[in-house]
Amino acid sequence: MINNMDNQDMQNQFEAFREIAQQQGMGGVAYIDVYPASGSMRIKLKVAPPERRAEMIANFALALEMMSQAFNLKTNKIINEEDNNG
Repeated sequence: MINNMDNQDMQNQFEAFREIAQQQGMGGVAYIDVYPASGSMRIKLKVAPPERRAEMIANFALALEMMSQAFNLKTNKIINEEDNNG
């Protein structure tokens, strides 16, 4: 298994992003279900404050898309517009 936090530069970048989010008053919980054998993953974000949810989800999706491309994966992203009660 790979230690995903052994690179000091990567740790510094994560800390910088964490500080920016904290300064903007954003936070919450990420629930990640991983199914390695089938190659699928499901992510649910509970964002605080709720009015920043759409922004956080969009930014998180962009980061996931960029990370996928860094692993040489072609990305197909579909953004479903929905009301704010979902």
